Amino acid sequence: MTPDPKPPKRVRDPELMRALHVEWRECAVTGETGPRLSLHHVSKHPRSDVRENLVMLEGDGTTGFHGRIEAGDPKALRRLGAYLRRNRPDVREYLIRIHKGNLVAADAWFQRVYGTELV
Repeated sequence: MTPDPKPPKRVRDPELMRALHVEWRECAVTGETGPRLSLHHVSKHPRSDVRENLVMLEGDGTTGFHGRIEAGDPKALRRLGAYLRRNRPDVREYLIRIHKGNLVAADAWFQRVYGTELV
């Protein structure tokens, strides 16, 4: 049997998204508040809407800090990576889990994407 080349379907949880917009009322990195906040997926593959794969950022993916992250700005990526490493142990556990329990692989991925160590 040939494996399916399509990536797994995105897990969507609109209730969680609404709840996080209420709970996380400021940008995790800059501390900005207001209507220009959006949720960023820490790991886009698999792109799942679970708390430990999400972080609130200022902007909308093309503007603000979120836009800088999506554009691959190394300084912004390092700042977000440092925040995640210091403040979000749940993200670390999630990344290890999606890397099949392999801490070395999870750390290598995190360093490649965020320019800083996961652990």
